[in-house]
Amino acid sequence: MLTAAMLGLMEQTGLDILVLTEELDDREFFASRLTRLQTFQLLGTLAETARNLPAEVRARLSAIDWDAWAALPAALTRPNENALRIWVAAKELTPLTVQNLIDYKRVYPELFVLVK
Repeated sequence: MLTAAMLGLMEQTGLDILVLTEELDDREFFASRLTRLQTFQLLGTLAETARNLPAEVRARLSAIDWDAWAALPAALTRPNENALRIWVAAKELTPLTVQNLIDYKRVYPELFVLVK
């Protein structure tokens, strides 16, 4: 059940990132202090949740780039030096992860069930 909650949190957090950044280009994103800070926080939450998933779950959901999520917190601590990595995480890694989670929900529904 904890795994399902974590996967649900990852999906919802990813969707929140998509909503925040959907109509922005990179220049607008980095110029918008509130959107940027909120997105950084959500990316950190998503990365931390991914890190805390059991290894066997991450192995089953192999299409998700777990290494990229694991590397992201370090990039978020130095955003000026890692702007491209953060932008790619928001605009490419996040949508791919959300789509993979939606696809995996059909393949492994037992991982996403909150109540038994």
